[in-house]
Amino acid sequence: MTEKERTRLLDRYPDFLSLDEMSRICKIAKKSARYLVEHGIVPAIDTGKQTWRYKIAIEDVIAYLQRRKQVGSMIPPGAVSSRTNKRTGSRKSFAQMVALGQECEVADYFSYIYADFDEVLTVADVMDMTGLNKSTILKQLQKGHIKSVSVRPKYLIPKQYLLEYVVTPHFLEARTTSEHFLKLLGGFEIWKSAKSSR
Repeated sequence: MTEKERTRLLDRYPDFLSLDEMSRICKIAKKSARYLVEHGIVPAIDTGKQTWRYKIAIEDVIAYLQRRKQVGSMIPPGAVSSRTNKRTGSRKSFAQMVALGQECEVADYFSYIYADFDEVLTVADVMDMTGLNKSTILKQLQKGHIKSVSVRPKYLIPKQYLLEYVVTPHFLEARTTSEHFLKLLGGFEIWKSAKSSR
């Protein structure tokens, strides 16, 4: 974005925008604008109101447009498809987003975003990191799909074992409507785009 375009937007629009205004500026559907806001890709203030729920700073929208120009779309394919619904529509998986033979990209992504996590994890940590629910994690541990150094009642999972798990079909093909899991998918898409543009 040129300085002239940036100045034009700042002159034309107020400091805070609605979803409608953001979608017009970005030339995207309103549901795409909502996805960007609800997944933290574009920061917003949630007022809790029904009429103007999200207040989005014009500066954040400009920053998003500049990032989009560099890395491309930040919305995972199908994430806002009109054919989706609450029961099945958001059930995407990492397997749909990684090429065959490139599964190691998922481990690289998790290693990058969770670099500050402890080297030995609890079940709660694994839930936080993967977006999978507790019962799913426990089943994966009990079946040995996630290796651990300690078993029930308290599992301890070295982070390296989790990185080995996220490149297996058991995780790559996992599907859930968990908001955190969907946010991880969106982040993976952005991370891949940014990495390929370097």
